[in-house]
Amino acid sequence: MTNLTRVIYASRAARYFSSNDILELLSRARHNNSSLNVTGMLLYDHGSFFQVIEGSESVINALFDKISKDKRHTQVTKISTESITKRQFGEWSMGYASVSADEIKDAAGMNDFFEGTDYLSKIDEGRAKTLLKAFADGRWKLD
Repeated sequence: MTNLTRVIYASRAARYFSSNDILELLSRARHNNSSLNVTGMLLYDHGSFFQVIEGSESVINALFDKISKDKRHTQVTKISTESITKRQFGEWSMGYASVSADEIKDAAGMNDFFEGTDYLSKIDEGRAKTLLKAFADGRWKLD
């Protein structure tokens, strides 16, 4: 049996991402993730990315290494790495939502967190998992 791993990370966009840029990024990620049997989700707001990737340990470690070196973003911060027995995003090669602070501040434990526009790139593990659960539970419509 393959060891499953989940990595949660945040980063800042190195440049402005238009809606078309995000759609192109998602298209490539979904294609690549499907071929690697990687699942996950991506949130984006005001130049901040928050992402979860799940899959076999070796694939996820290699993918995160590649992501860390990707020039499209900076301040790549690994929030959490954990072994998992079940995927939280098993149906999504890459679930996505464009969110705003106003949309997520009602999630439990999040309402005191939103100062400025880079909150997603400064999130700690506890709040990351709260955000992850809210997304998995369908709190935001997927694009």
